[in-house]
Amino acid sequence: MQISDNDILALTLSNPTHLDPFEFVFPGGVGFVVDTGIFRFEPMSTRLSNDPVSLVLSVGIHGNETGPIELVNQLVKNILSGKLSLAIRLLVVIGNPVSANQATRFCEVNLNRLFNGAWQQYLTNEEGLGSSEARRAERLEKAVSDFYAQDSHCTLRLHYDLHTAIRGSKYEKFAVHPFMEEPVYQHAQFGFLVASGIEAVLLSHQPTTTFSYYSYAAHRANSFTIELGKVHPFGENDLSSFTQIQKALIILLENATLAQGDLSSIQVFAVQDALVKNADDYQLTIAEDEENFTDFEEGYELVTSSADGYRITKTGDAIVFPNAKVPIGQRAGLVVRPIAINSLAFELTS
Repeated sequence: MQISDNDILALTLSNPTHLDPFEFVFPGGVGFVVDTGIFRFEPMSTRLSNDPVSLVLSVGIHGNETGPIELVNQLVKNILSGKLSLAIRLLVVIGNPVSANQATRFCEVNLNRLFNGAWQQYLTNEEGLGSSEARRAERLEKAVSDFYAQDSHCTLRLHYDLHTAIRGSKYEKFAVHPFMEEPVYQHAQFGFLVASGIEAVLLSHQPTTTFSYYSYAAHRANSFTIELGKVHPFGENDLSSFTQIQKALIILLENATLAQGDLSSIQVFAVQDALVKNADDYQLTIAEDEENFTDFEEGYELVTSSADGYRITKTGDAIVFPNAKVPIGQRAGLVVRPIAINSLAFELTS
């Protein structure tokens, strides 16, 4: 059985809740439809490689973030047609097909807050049905675990989770690095980000329930959440804006090699404070459409609240992911501070 027109996106959107598994062939390898939106590619060439790579490439964890979905769909079309010769193991995930069909970020619960077992809190609701996103998070965790379990000879595990955002950003393309207890970073991974056009890296300050952090925490994959610009509907994306990451991914897919860029061109940010909503009257004193990485002067009153406000402690500190429209106790934003990349401890191996 083959995939019609080599179009995994059309197949997924036509079967948003379930797809029976089947096997297919492509030039140089064998592929597997694991479930709807989950596709595994096993090229014959990896059996001869001394340094095999296993890559999870996920998109559409938020259904309205369509640009990366179209980018990855085109890469897969080229693999299936033989225009791109695959040299690594590959798992492609289109995360939330139901919300993609509805052109919404999610249906019931933010899927990217349900990994590392957080989905268990939402398995049942008052009707006993459970959240569709919770079931999907459980399914995606299993797919990633099964994929990595089959790479006993792999020397490099990767997971790049590609997103776009409604909010603008001072750095249009940026990555979020997973929290590490003992932070020793991979030089080659940062070099790949630069080659992919990434302008900034935000270092996470604590464990999270995101998809990319799951792959790091559970499987020690080199993983990143990668933001690639603005949200647009299907068919309205300017794919030329993804040229750099497309080229870097093609090099990785065809040569099992991480493209490299000059690390001096990337800005690194460390989290200084998490802004947690602590009262009904909690407000951020910024515009609704304030860009990520907007910075402030020392003493600026960023938060007003009857419980406890917040003032900027150092000029240059910036805000990322601001959103005061969350329940009390949830994060309303992060205050981040630029740091020098040469202050990080790096391993030179991939």
